[in-house]
Amino acid sequence: MNELDTELALSTLAGGGARNVDSPTEAGVVIVNTCSIRDHAEHKAYSFLGTMKQAKRENPDLVLAVIGCMAQKDGELIFRRAPYVDIVAGTAHFTRIKDYVDEVRAGGKRILALDRDEKVRSEIRAPQIRPDQHSAYVAVMRGCDHHCTYCVVPNTRGIEASRPLDEIVKEVEILVGDGVSEITLLGQNIDSYGKRLTPRATLADLIHRVAEVAGLRRLRFITSHPADIKPELIDCFRPGRIPNLMPYFHFPAQSGSDEVLKRMRRGYTREKYYEIVDAVREARPDIGIAGDTIVGFCGETEEDFERTLELHSRVRYQQAYTFTYSERAHTPAAKMALADDVPHDVKQERLQRLLALQRSIQEVDNVPRIGSVHEVLVTGISKVNPNAWTGRTPQNQLMHFRSERNDLTGRYLTVRVTRTTDLALYGELL
Repeated sequence: MNELDTELALSTLAGGGARNVDSPTEAGVVIVNTCSIRDHAEHKAYSFLGTMKQAKRENPDLVLAVIGCMAQKDGELIFRRAPYVDIVAGTAHFTRIKDYVDEVRAGGKRILALDRDEKVRSEIRAPQIRPDQHSAYVAVMRGCDHHCTYCVVPNTRGIEASRPLDEIVKEVEILVGDGVSEITLLGQNIDSYGKRLTPRATLADLIHRVAEVAGLRRLRFITSHPADIKPELIDCFRPGRIPNLMPYFHFPAQSGSDEVLKRMRRGYTREKYYEIVDAVREARPDIGIAGDTIVGFCGETEEDFERTLELHSRVRYQQAYTFTYSERAHTPAAKMALADDVPHDVKQERLQRLLALQRSIQEVDNVPRIGSVHEVLVTGISKVNPNAWTGRTPQNQLMHFRSERNDLTGRYLTVRVTRTTDLALYGELL
């Protein structure tokens, strides 16, 4: 979502004739798009703002904007910590950035825009700004009605608001007409898509409609909440049901302990999560399952953490995003005074144990893929080997392969796996 929001903000400027430059010191406008999901992300944002103080002193005409979740959460505090900032704009204002820049240049006054009445129009896209010409994100909803105790999203993004189904389909048609062949539908809690729309629609309805867009070769969606996953969504994955819906499903468990899940207010148990995993794999045996896990949440005991290790061993994620808990202001945990009582060194030690387990799972489970053949959407030159290409399989796994050709980005090629690691597949072009 943050990548898409950056694209939307830059597109409004590009529509006014602006272009990207390589360094902030060369820029007339610097936009810092921020995240508040973890403490580390905010530290990085404020640290970068510190580096811009000298640039602003040397170039008083430089317009400096802070947008996104940290802007929504901290508001005026940003002006106090970095008084040289010109614009603080929250999560409903990505497509107003050009207007705000023009206002600052015309009148020299600061702008604080935090209300959520603005409509973020995801269809505003400048093709030259899109980082990948063949794949694109489409926001179908924003906000979340859940109040997981660790999460700041309801505070920064607001309640769930779904875009009309026809509007989303139109945007996908425009993108496909512009050369996009892979679409990923986005929502903070995408399983709840459509619940406030009239007429009512569901995520399954949306997937069926989008999948019918002529020329769309691959369709994905993220991120799912286990408490809201419905059988009709799982049925979408059954072979032959929706051919261009890719076999990849991301639904975070966050913990394997029922006691921790209860304190997190996740709304399901470990056994319920297992039922979903089993149902998804029954519907589509070759599906790649991904998840998120928080280590060291309030009150987590060693026994609780062992349950999380058991969950990873049972589910065997193809990919898992793991984090240590960091207390966030404006979350239910902060308001309820849930003590962040797991020591830092214990969190780090548990995280390393979980990472080691997850690496071993991926390493073992990737070995049987040697000899298998996959259709790969080529995304460009490999970041780990400048002499190789990289792409994604239908299960969203990284595939690296060699080829002497220099025109492969955006193409669909057939690759046979010859070796594997825990992080990627390596193959030969057929």
